[in-house]
Amino acid sequence: MSNDVYGYLLPDLNKDFADQLERYIEANSLNIQKIGKHDLFNYPLDLIPNKCAFVFDIADGPNSINATYLIDYNEYDPDTADIGFPANPKERLNILIDTLIDMIKITNASKMVVSMTECNQIEIIKRINFSEMRDVIHADFEEYQGPPDTLYEIIC
Repeated sequence: MSNDVYGYLLPDLNKDFADQLERYIEANSLNIQKIGKHDLFNYPLDLIPNKCAFVFDIADGPNSINATYLIDYNEYDPDTADIGFPANPKERLNILIDTLIDMIKITNASKMVVSMTECNQIEIIKRINFSEMRDVIHADFEEYQGPPDTLYEIIC
């Protein structure tokens, strides 16, 4: 099982925004990697960026390749779990959402498209406003009690 978070920011980043984002990524405890648009698995063709975009993948930490703990939505025993994150799934999801919000604000993005899936399966596409992002994502995780297999088109 692989929990994945990947997406892109538009418009193309100018040098100042790209430099600011790079500094943020270097200082962030999550593993945010720039990837190619061909790595946007199961994205519908109309949501693959046809111009330059900052395409990214987010994993749990420096040595992680996926977002297992960020989006698994399991409650861990805080006394025995050594996952490097809070035991509460809502708190872990907030870490991810805060990171996405920071990325949008740092780059002055007009749009972010991001998927949160188990095994790269996109079942639902939602177009939402930036202001409702946190509430919608939390509601989806509550409903599914795990990754909602949803692609979010976030309009800023």
